[in-house]
Amino acid sequence: MTKQEEIKYLVHTLGIKQNMIAEKLGIKVQTLSYLLNDSPQFDDELYHQIKKIIDDYQFELNLFEGDYPENLDLFTDEKLQLGIGERLRLFAKRKYGTLKKLAEAMKISPQQLQQYISAKREPGTRILVKLLKLGCDVNWLLGGKESIESYKIYKLESELRKMQSSFAQIADLTKKVEGGH
Repeated sequence: MTKQEEIKYLVHTLGIKQNMIAEKLGIKVQTLSYLLNDSPQFDDELYHQIKKIIDDYQFELNLFEGDYPENLDLFTDEKLQLGIGERLRLFAKRKYGTLKKLAEAMKISPQQLQQYISAKREPGTRILVKLLKLGCDVNWLLGGKESIESYKIYKLESELRKMQSSFAQIADLTKKVEGGH
């Protein structure tokens, strides 16, 4: 992965606005966008400046605004299972559109899938292997950290869906034109 790709990945995954980075660098957003996407002039100095801005941004976040309970145990089974269920729901939405289609692809009942989503059951090895074969990043599913490869796969799959839609539209137009002659 290039330094430009790393910066773009960090900006995307951390939800950082490019205009904030551009402002701290003293440049226009369009210039930053060009540097990140198209410029061969992306050097080590700029890379380190942007990395510092990103690191500073992460430390500036006020994580303790609002009221929090006294018990800050983040690793209760309930919290982890809810996280897995939500990530499973997100995977289904991203890749299959619906939970029902994901259940069909996994060759399990929608009710069984719903048990994993609602944290009534924890996915075992067999289910995790099925999800892995269907393109789910199991590390992300279990730990919440999405790998660079998963992000690239998601982008490619998204582009593939767009192209398939375009090809279907072209095919429809071709049929209409041929039918009119």
